Amino acid sequence: MERTLTKDCKKKIGKKVLVKGWMYQLRELGKINFIILWDRSGYIQIVVQDKKEIAKLKNLHIGTVLGVTGEVKKSAQTELGVEIANSQLEVLSPVHEAPPIEYNKESIKANQNTILNYRPLSIRNEKIRSVFRVQATIMEAFRDSLRSQEFVEFRCPVLMGSPSEGGADVFEVKYFDRSAYLAQSPQLYKQIMLGAYERVFTLLPVFRAEKHHTSRHLTEITHMDAEMAFVEDMDDVFVVVEQVVRDIFGAIEKRNSKDLKRWNVSLPKLPKGRFPRIKIREVLEIVEKRTGKSAKGKKLDLEPEDEREIGKWAMEEHDTDFLWVTNFFKDKNFYTWNNPDDPSESQSYDLICRGIEWLSGTIRIEKYEKLIDNIKKQKLNADQFEGYLQAFKYGMPPEAGFSFGLERITQKIFDFDNIRSATLFPRDVERLTP
Repeated sequence: MERTLTKDCKKKIGKKVLVKGWMYQLRELGKINFIILWDRSGYIQIVVQDKKEIAKLKNLHIGTVLGVTGEVKKSAQTELGVEIANSQLEVLSPVHEAPPIEYNKESIKANQNTILNYRPLSIRNEKIRSVFRVQATIMEAFRDSLRSQEFVEFRCPVLMGSPSEGGADVFEVKYFDRSAYLAQSPQLYKQIMLGAYERVFTLLPVFRAEKHHTSRHLTEITHMDAEMAFVEDMDDVFVVVEQVVRDIFGAIEKRNSKDLKRWNVSLPKLPKGRFPRIKIREVLEIVEKRTGKSAKGKKLDLEPEDEREIGKWAMEEHDTDFLWVTNFFKDKNFYTWNNPDDPSESQSYDLICRGIEWLSGTIRIEKYEKLIDNIKKQKLNADQFEGYLQAFKYGMPPEAGFSFGLERITQKIFDFDNIRSATLFPRDVERLTP
């Protein structure tokens, strides 16, 4: 008999079906037992009354994989509105010992480390599964939005012959008879791609060898990056990004309303029109006025507490969780233009949401000679960037780009204290398993 998904059983009332899935709950009431069976489409109640079938349930643990044949009947007591009666059971895959965590409850009563240590089990919890359904929607909507804006997706390598961002915070790996590095960013590759496609994007893991033990840092994160050519100014980028954010939220509202409700959370508040924007100098002045924390002599950059405070200000003054902060410290990196009207500033921007950076980006240098000059000024090895520089030697248009952090977006949608709760298999200074 062909398998029927649980969600389709309500279309087959009075018919015999075969369902397959995991035993999520078992209630033993003597002469009648009830199983809640789970598959990818949902849950269904199985009524077991035959003595031989009840005997099969003896010593079975939650998570046992079952095949159940029976008749679909109406049931006013179940959420689906139907149940399966006259059931015959087949144990397809047994569970060898009682699970160490009770993942079949509304919430897992365990600390974060325990939940992560038993990740193969904890992701079976409906509430935790809902987080990563939303995360899947974020990725899909990001792709769909950029494709609708004529961006082309490409696959970026993770192994690189030289550090993509320079600096020491890279993972060096043995690559046959020489060294390679895990990508810190797809930056150099997405710029190269503009010479062929004008608008490109990529999703990939990136790696930062930073020994941080904080609630906001991981050594492996997922970047959602895009790059675009023939840019006149920051506003060209902002138009694209704001559409991406609206499209992501629209997709979540359409597909994941139950997932948000399960956590009793709502999406960050969007402005009615364009996202407000403000220079970092003004941000520091506002933060100083609100907190008394002096901004004098401070480098044009934001600390976490500054982001939180300006996030509160954005809601109070503009009735939104979103705010563009622009013109950070000069020479943010070798490929970013400084502000011609104020050489102490770079042409850079961050998108702040709920008091934390969601996105960062810059207006890129497209001039070959200027890139060479900056690489020398920052005492980098130009030979390591030969392939990258080749693209600019043969003509590149004015361009800019941006990068979202997938886990950070997920974290703030669910208002988690720790980014690890928004990461399926976190990698940090101590964690490399499961």
